[in-house]
Amino acid sequence: MNDTDSALSDWLAQQSSAENVVIRAQRRLGGGAVQDNRLLDVMVTGGSMAGEQRWVLRSDASAPLAISASREEEFALFEHAWRHGVRVPEPLWMCHDECVLGRPFMIMRHVEGAASPRELVARADDGALEPLVEALGAELARIHALPLPDQAAHQQGNADEVTRQLADYQARLARLDQPQPVLAWALRWLARHPPTPSRTVLSHNDFRTGNLMVDGDRLEAVLDWEFAGPNDAFADIGWFCAPCWRFGGSGEAGGLGSIEAFLRGYERGGGERPDRGRLDKWIILATLRWAVIALEQGARHDSGVQPDLELALTSHLLPGLELDLLRLIPVDEAVDPARLPRSSEADANAQDLSGAWETLSTLNRDARALMEITRQTLKSEVIPALEGDARHSALMVANALSIIARQQYQGVSIWGQVRETLSDQLSLPMEDDSPHAAAQALVNEIHSGERDDPEAFEALRHLLREDALARARISQPRAAQQ
Repeated sequence: MNDTDSALSDWLAQQSSAENVVIRAQRRLGGGAVQDNRLLDVMVTGGSMAGEQRWVLRSDASAPLAISASREEEFALFEHAWRHGVRVPEPLWMCHDECVLGRPFMIMRHVEGAASPRELVARADDGALEPLVEALGAELARIHALPLPDQAAHQQGNADEVTRQLADYQARLARLDQPQPVLAWALRWLARHPPTPSRTVLSHNDFRTGNLMVDGDRLEAVLDWEFAGPNDAFADIGWFCAPCWRFGGSGEAGGLGSIEAFLRGYERGGGERPDRGRLDKWIILATLRWAVIALEQGARHDSGVQPDLELALTSHLLPGLELDLLRLIPVDEAVDPARLPRSSEADANAQDLSGAWETLSTLNRDARALMEITRQTLKSEVIPALEGDARHSALMVANALSIIARQQYQGVSIWGQVRETLSDQLSLPMEDDSPHAAAQALVNEIHSGERDDPEAFEALRHLLREDALARARISQPRAAQQ
């Protein structure tokens, strides 16, 4: 036992009023991009908790998001939810003493079940999980019924909160190195067509498949409350129903089932039911929010503060999220799509990626062969033999190898082609040869309203979609095929 384990064991013994606590095993749990979660198998001697115990230690990752709550704040939220009967892991103790682990952490009871989104989605065929989806809706309504710390926040929601959120996303995007024209386009549409608010509640703000512990067909716990706080009730519903959280499943509600079942459960639990048109705008806002967070996650890796493969891959989700936004935002009824300009290189489908591994012109023959055999061995021999975190990590490595190969084969973006079309057909200035400068000029024009004319705005949709498709064919081929 090292000094850190000894200090932790002593602290756990003190908190549990035990004679002794022995940590028999510990392992990192998956899904900890923002927080670090570790499962502790312990033996407790003496006290009311004597015997074998399984606890989860939750602490900050090395580069936490600024918008994430502290562990002390999250622990208070767990206690609040637990006291009011919401299904959460039982919070046990909070440690503020950094002498134990070097950082604050919380301990909660381990909850049996599975949270893997793809495992859940795989069971959702033929409406098999509709009862679970309805139960999830009812549980979200119970969360929204929790008392807010500030009773004044119980007032009816108003559009000012949506405006504040949009301004926040715009400011966060501006702090990143690379301009994002598609996200600026979506932000502008939402500013002109804001979601209709309902009421301010204690929102989970990350209620989705992957943060739900399910045992069989029963919800056991809602996990990961680090983003919880006052928000509009419909924000949580839009987040759960956004395409990005369906994990390849056909069910519009988290990939698990129908929105109708989810809303039925939410209404049964005492929540207000939004109509579909109203909900669709909250789904668009949720998709934009995740795109901003995904870019920030990638920036944490790029900064060198927290080098992490999962964070590095998160930024590669952006093209798929852009395509979702471009698809979800409705076309202006006053515009005839047939009249919209398109790039001369619009048919990116002509590129066949099936032979990408054999045609990597920038790598020599031996390197290509080595990369291919490494990837094939990983997929056919290594990954099937792994379980849990090791399997998850190996799948990420295989995914990263695929992205590297496609990127070497056909480049990253057709932004140059799109940029020329924008210049020729939409009068975008091109004084600077830098693609970033052109993208930033477009972002500025979108934010200022210079592209608000319906035909100009819809022309941007088509041109930006071509660039998003080109990048999606590298990092997210499935998204490019939808």
